Amino acid sequence: MKELHWYYPETLADAETLVRQENVLPHGGGTGLLLRNLTGVDSLIELSRLPLRSIKVVDHNVEIGSACTYADVVEKMAEIDPGHILIKCLHHSANTPLRNRITIGGSVAMFPPWSDLMGALITLDAMISLTGKNSGDYSVLEYIRDKNLRANSLITTVKFKLLPRKSAHYREIRTKSDMPTFNHTVLLNIEKNKIVDCRIITVGTVLKYTRLAEAETYLTNRRIENIDVAEIGKLVNLKFAGSHIDDPEYANIKAGIELGRMIQQMVRS
Repeated sequence: MKELHWYYPETLADAETLVRQENVLPHGGGTGLLLRNLTGVDSLIELSRLPLRSIKVVDHNVEIGSACTYADVVEKMAEIDPGHILIKCLHHSANTPLRNRITIGGSVAMFPPWSDLMGALITLDAMISLTGKNSGDYSVLEYIRDKNLRANSLITTVKFKLLPRKSAHYREIRTKSDMPTFNHTVLLNIEKNKIVDCRIITVGTVLKYTRLAEAETYLTNRRIENIDVAEIGKLVNLKFAGSHIDDPEYANIKAGIELGRMIQQMVRS
């Protein structure tokens, strides 16, 4: 195996110069690199010396540095908004040692199919800031859909608005620390016993993520007492594949059942 060269930038300007080079990868928590073939990689950029591990609120906007770990986010968001969806998504994700290593920026950049983070960021209409070849602010959805944005660029910040929403997260797992075969993330805006807006994202489908538009349409502008949980399940039509899915048809049925239960619990609480 060839020897890798390590860079240790201390300013974002230095990091921007380095990330523009070819065959260079950023190194944050390092967990994603364990799954990657490094044959074509010449150098690694170690990010721990950069000012990217802070979380702050500016005018009701949360700004999370990309080097923050899952544990950092859970701890800080508990101070900012104890019921926030990111806490629900991340406090059971992976296991304790990994939650202390996995970074927000790395999770967005790699977007593994078992991600507990990405559904929440999509429902929150989150933005990311990039430096490097593609400098500027982009929506998380833009970043997911355009692979060119990921080339020779480093995520520095993840940003989203603080909004009063009911939220829930469900992980389909076999054991407590298992990677989910799929997960649901739901945000509801409820006013006077009526759902005026909702976002439902499932991660782990053949498309990586799927927005459940039919279920959202059914729920929007519907009074709580008129919600039929069985009807919600019928509106779920997800495609699953891969070695982690034993039976795609069963997985879709299970996803519909669990989504109905989530909505029922959310509107009753």
